[in-house]
Amino acid sequence: MKRILRLKAAAGAGMLLAFLAGQTWAADRVFQMAAQPDLKPDLAAMPQIAGPVDDAERRINAALKRLDGNVRKAARSCQADGGARSAWTRTIRTPMRGPRFLSVAISDDMFCGGAHPSTGLMAIVYDQTTGLPVDWTKLLPPALTGTVALSEGIDGTKMVTLASKRLHALYRERYRPTSGDAKRDRDDDACRTVVQDTSMGDPPGMMAWLDAKAGGLAVQFDLPHYAQACADTVVIPNAVLRREGAQPVLTDAIEAAHATP
Repeated sequence: MKRILRLKAAAGAGMLLAFLAGQTWAADRVFQMAAQPDLKPDLAAMPQIAGPVDDAERRINAALKRLDGNVRKAARSCQADGGARSAWTRTIRTPMRGPRFLSVAISDDMFCGGAHPSTGLMAIVYDQTTGLPVDWTKLLPPALTGTVALSEGIDGTKMVTLASKRLHALYRERYRPTSGDAKRDRDDDACRTVVQDTSMGDPPGMMAWLDAKAGGLAVQFDLPHYAQACADTVVIPNAVLRREGAQPVLTDAIEAAHATP
């Protein structure tokens, strides 16, 4: 009887190790994204992970489908408000596709009537091991997360923002470096003033996502309509993230993705 119990225990342990090894392999892989047919002309559909290997990746695909539902609803409302002149275009990028994390950056341009069109950027990072959006407080030090909040994107999608004085300072340090072109630098000075000024001195709620090609954490935040041309994306290099105290699971994944052709 004892021998049978030992065999069962060994078999159970083997199954657990195989399961954990499968999870590790799935999280370590770099995967392909499969483009989907446009929801309508110029309105891109969210891509899907091609050949998902586990429940976490299938959960991400389901979440991406729900994002399509959000923009469909918002585009219908836009058309009802703006009539024949209304328009909504969307472009989608996946600047990191593993290991461990999937970054999705969504750019929208919409006109629903009124004096001016509107633009919007949304960013969501998914954890391949859970299939859920990442918890930035477990990946970045408190100084970089600051106040974590949920913000609403242009189509009503909820996304996480980080209001951190340190993150905002790192953004400003890399925002539109001096070029030596007098006219360009004068124009950029106006934008530098806009991104430096914050409401009552509080840092802005910043979107963050991972960029494998650039090798770091991309950050951007919304600006008033008159200053939307100043809303640039800035990438905080991986070396700076390590120095600031980001978790190795994050910085190692960025490094591995950056090294992947």
